[in-house]
Amino acid sequence: MTTATLTKPPRTYPSLRAAWIPLAALCLAFFVEMVDNTLLSIALPTIGRDLGAGTTALQWVTGAYSLTFGGLLLTAGSIADRFGRRRVLLIGLGVFGTLSLGVLLVSSAGGLIALRAALGIAAAAMAPITNSLVFRLFDDKALRMRAMTVMIVVGMSGFVLGPLLGGTALAHVSWEWLLLVNAPIAVIACVGVRLGVPADRPEDLTKDSLDVPGAVLSVAAIGLACYSLTSGVEHGWLSTITLASVIGALGSAIWFVRHERRAAAPMLDLRLFSRGTVRGAAVAQVGTSIAMASVMFGLILHFQYAYGWSPVRAGLANLPIIV
Repeated sequence: MTTATLTKPPRTYPSLRAAWIPLAALCLAFFVEMVDNTLLSIALPTIGRDLGAGTTALQWVTGAYSLTFGGLLLTAGSIADRFGRRRVLLIGLGVFGTLSLGVLLVSSAGGLIALRAALGIAAAAMAPITNSLVFRLFDDKALRMRAMTVMIVVGMSGFVLGPLLGGTALAHVSWEWLLLVNAPIAVIACVGVRLGVPADRPEDLTKDSLDVPGAVLSVAAIGLACYSLTSGVEHGWLSTITLASVIGALGSAIWFVRHERRAAAPMLDLRLFSRGTVRGAAVAQVGTSIAMASVMFGLILHFQYAYGWSPVRAGLANLPIIV
């Protein structure tokens, strides 16, 4: 028996315990994607003082990540279907960890916003793939569901616990460490995925060409929708730029739906949404995510600016959101 045979991961695993290396690596990758959505929120007042940034710039520090992350999810998933899910995940993890080191070069709010936008792009290459690779680890449906439950719990814990973890860290280190810690986490996740997740097989890849118009329209729709929320706060909800963003988002979304219905190889099979369960779950997920992110952003700033609370105390005050 050769060394290559010994180190090659099995096609599937008989239990969660047997798959602990790849499952832990995928959970870690999903955790770092989700925690980065809220981790810097608790440090915004500190960042504002260090970089001389106003409230609008601070909003973009968090918004830039969400904008690129949400806007590219569909496109990243479609690319992974064609070039290999594990391959794209490893690339995303590598880029995410490397970019996180760039915080050492940041000296202005604009530089941090650009870095956060780039991190959102890398995270988008990871998010839709970590979940799908869980199904590759097991043949048994019950094991798949248990593994997916574990991953969802870990990911959502990262989203909600981000402010508390960030506040605790700020009591001992500077805010730059909140991003620097992504680098070793990405390395560990890369090693676990490489060792435990089966490689992509050519027969599993989609042969259809990439739906480029669908990708452009999806990015435009989601990106303009996210931007309109920030623009409403910055320029006013009835300002020209805000209204133009809303109209552009609606127009792009309608055009996307029409295109996907006619495309030979659509990026998103809209027939799925003909089922009430799927449609309702999608609406509930989007609404909940927007509400939670908005409430956490507002409360964190309010607790620290209005009440003068420390980052740790403000993070603890957000824990009831878990309930």
